[in-house]
Amino acid sequence: MSNEEKQRFKLSLDQDVIDYIEDIKEEKNLKFNGDAIAFLVADHQRLKKEQWSLNYVAEAVTNNLHQTLKEELSRIRLGTNNTDRNTQIIMEVLNGMMINDNVENIMTTDQLESDGLKTAKNTIQERIENKRQKRIEWENARQQ
Repeated sequence: MSNEEKQRFKLSLDQDVIDYIEDIKEEKNLKFNGDAIAFLVADHQRLKKEQWSLNYVAEAVTNNLHQTLKEELSRIRLGTNNTDRNTQIIMEVLNGMMINDNVENIMTTDQLESDGLKTAKNTIQERIENKRQKRIEWENARQQ
């Protein structure tokens, strides 16, 4: 803004504000108090725009993160529900078998593990690894 466009503006300021304006004048090599105040206003406007930009970015990231977590948590919840249901079914079947066979007590796997259980563990481990590999391949194909 040129000098002829400037308008005179009379102010009453606290001493600490005047001292701050003097510091700005000295730091920025400004001659006049008006130039220091103009600098402060411009700096305030710039910071306000930056704050708006940061708030916008933060909100966008938050929304994106929320959507991603929501999808992942839904998958986890569905998997957990499925596992819980299968576990309850297995418990009911085993309980029925134990009652049917008059089984009073059991031998745990740390005492003796049957060949059938070892086979089942290996089969399940392979199934999990195959599903994990398919999931990785699906995610890679989706990203491309």
